Amino acid sequence: MLQKKAKNFRITVEGELLEGVTSKDVILHTIGVIGTSGATGCVIEYAGSVFRGFSMEARMSVCNMSIEAGARAGMIAPDDVTFNYLKGRPLAPKGEEWEKAIAYWRTLKSDEEAKFDVEVHIAASDIVPTVTWGTSPQDVVPITGVVPDPSALLDPRKRASAYRALKYMGLIPNTPMEEIQLDKVFIGSCTNSRIEDLRSAVKIILAAGPGVKVAPNVQAMVVPGSGIVKQHAEAEGLDIIFKRAGFDWREAGCSMCVGMNPDHLEPGERCASTSNRNFEGRQGSGARTHLLSPAMAAAAALTGKLTDVRKFIGKAADANIAAVTPLRTISPLMFLEDRTGPATFSCIPESPGTVSLPPSSSPSTASKFTILKGLAAPLHLPNVDTDMILPKQFLKTLKRSGLAEGLFYTLRWDPGTGKETDFILNRAPYNEAKILVCTGDNFGCGSSREHAPWSLYVLITSSDIILPHLTLLISRNDFGIRCIIAPSFADIFRSNCMQNGMLPVAIPQEQCIELANDAESCFELEVDLEKEEIRRENGRPSIKFSTDPFRKHCLLNGLDDIALTMQKEELIMNFEIRRTEMWPWLNGFGYPGKKIPVAPAKQAKKTDW
Repeated sequence: MLQKKAKNFRITVEGELLEGVTSKDVILHTIGVIGTSGATGCVIEYAGSVFRGFSMEARMSVCNMSIEAGARAGMIAPDDVTFNYLKGRPLAPKGEEWEKAIAYWRTLKSDEEAKFDVEVHIAASDIVPTVTWGTSPQDVVPITGVVPDPSALLDPRKRASAYRALKYMGLIPNTPMEEIQLDKVFIGSCTNSRIEDLRSAVKIILAAGPGVKVAPNVQAMVVPGSGIVKQHAEAEGLDIIFKRAGFDWREAGCSMCVGMNPDHLEPGERCASTSNRNFEGRQGSGARTHLLSPAMAAAAALTGKLTDVRKFIGKAADANIAAVTPLRTISPLMFLEDRTGPATFSCIPESPGTVSLPPSSSPSTASKFTILKGLAAPLHLPNVDTDMILPKQFLKTLKRSGLAEGLFYTLRWDPGTGKETDFILNRAPYNEAKILVCTGDNFGCGSSREHAPWSLYVLITSSDIILPHLTLLISRNDFGIRCIIAPSFADIFRSNCMQNGMLPVAIPQEQCIELANDAESCFELEVDLEKEEIRRENGRPSIKFSTDPFRKHCLLNGLDDIALTMQKEELIMNFEIRRTEMWPWLNGFGYPGKKIPVAPAKQAKKTDW
C-alpha cells in the first residue's frame, strides 16, 4: 500500500472517568472536539492515564473509530495490558522467544522528547455518556443535553449542514435527548460487539431487575462481532439473559451496521446503534441512527428511548446484580485454537536501497491522465461521505463496473417514491459531467472501500472481461467523473481516487466557489495535470494546484498499484524468504515443518441444510 508519511497527532486524556463513561463515549467526545476531518493526513496516538487504564478491547474500539476523525490509523503504546492479551494466542511466540518478543515490543513507544504535529488534551472529567444527534460522528452531545439549535452557529455552511441533518433526523432544536423515542436498538459491529461489550450490556439488563423486558415500542437485536465472540458469549450464558429480556440473539456478522441485507431500518425509523457511522442512509434509506455505547444501547432498549445509562447505576442496581447467580467469566483463549509450531523471534534488519520512480514504459492497464476537458457539475455540500456517494446496498460487489446507478443514490432518487429528483447530476447537461466541483470541505470522508471512486469513474480493462480464447481491451467508464475539485479530501478517499486513475484537486474554498459559478454557467473546465493548472473559458484566469510528485507521475503514465508492485517482484520474493527465516511463526500453521491440518470430509445428507 503506497502511502505518504503521516503527520503525528497525539490525543491525551488524563484523569478519572465519570461513572458510566466507556471507551465509546471517550472516542465520540473526542471526535466531537476535533471533527471528522480533524486528523486528516495523520496517525493518532492515544495517550494518558485513561487509555493506559483501558482494556485491549476498549482500546480497539477507540482505534477502530480513528478513521471517523479522518485519521489513517490509531495506536496506543504497548504495555503489560497488551502483552497479557497476546500471551498464549495463536501466532504468539512461546517460551524464551516470548521473553525476547516482549523485550523488543517494549521499545515500540514514543520517546519522551518526541515532537507531534498536533496535540490535543482532554480532561476525563469533561466526558459524560455521549450520543450523536445528526448525520456525522462529530454531531455529538451529552445524553443530558438537548438537540442543538443551528441558528446559534455563525458559519453559514455549518448552519446549513446542521439544518439539513435535523431535517433528515426528524428532530426539533432544543429537544432533550432523553425524550427521543426509538424504533430499534442494534448492539453489534466490529466497533462494539466484542465479549466485553456484550458483558457491559448484560450488566445493565441485570441492574434493571428481574423480569425486565425490552420496551414494547422497540425491536432490539444483538449481533456478536465474530463467531468466536458468539461462542464465548453463549458459554458464559449471556445469550440467555439477552433472550429472556426480549433481545433478538443473532448470528455473527455486519448486520445492521451497514444494512446490506434484510437487517435494516425502514424510511423514518430511528435506531440506537453501537456501530461507528451514522451517515444518511447508512442503516437503510431514510434511516435515522444515533451512535452510543453498548451499555447505553441496552438502557435505551429497556426504556424505549435514549436514556442516561447512569440511571441503571447505584445501590439498587448493585443489589439487583448481586441477587443473580454470578455469571461465568471465561478466558477467550479457550476459544482460540493454536495450530502454530515453535516460534523464533528476531527483528528483520532493513535492507539498504534507494527509492526511484518507475519507468513510464512499465506495463499497465490504467488509463493515462494528461488533460481533461469537459463540463463540470457544482455541488454545495460539506463532509460528503462515502455512504452518500455510494450507499451500502451497492457494496456487495467486487466488480468495479456497473455502479453508476448507485452514485449519490439517496440524492438522485426520492426514498419514498423512488422517482428521480432534481439533483444536479440528474439534470442535463450535468448528467454528462466529467468534473465535479464541491465547495464544501472533507470530501470523501467515511469508508475505506474503493466502491465510491468506482461509481464516479472506473476504467474497464482486459482484467475485467476475459472471454475464452479472446482477451478484450474495452475502455468505458461508469458515471464519467474523473476529476473532483474540493477544498479538502479525506485522506483514504484521495488515495483511492488516484489508485483508480482519478484526480482529486484540493484548492482554497474561494477558488472552488469561483469554479462552481463557472459550472453553473455551463462553462467547461480544462484540467492540465502536467502543468498543474485549471484553465477556464472566456478569458478567466487559470487556477494553479499541486499534486504529490509520485502520484502525478503514476497518473501521467497510467501506472496503477498492480503495475508498480510487479516491478518489485524480485525484491518482494527476497523479502518473503528473509521473513520466513527470521519470523517463521508469522506464516502460521503453514510454515516449514508444519503441515496444514485438513478437516475430515463431512458426510452430509441432502436435508442437512
